[in-house]
Amino acid sequence: MSKDTKKEAVANQPIKLQHPFATDAGVPVEQVTVKGITVRQMKQAQRRGGSDEAEVETAMVAVACDLVVEDLENMQMVDYVAVRERFQQLNFNRTE
Repeated sequence: MSKDTKKEAVANQPIKLQHPFATDAGVPVEQVTVKGITVRQMKQAQRRGGSDEAEVETAMVAVACDLVVEDLENMQMVDYVAVRERFQQLNFNRTE
């Protein structure tokens, strides 16, 4: 299996949250699917976060999950770490 095929397979696997939550609009979130983002989306996140690296990262991860930052901030940290790791794997080929 090629590296790109493996990446696509990982991208399509939802992450089941240990601690489901509801968005500010009241929509329940029990799992999250993470996708790759574009350079344009990365730049938008950088403009939003400015010099605050955590804000930039959160904005990029939110886009990759089809969530808004305010909803992502309701996620428990243990779930965010799993989502962030998938995000890094898909977008930066990182598997930390």
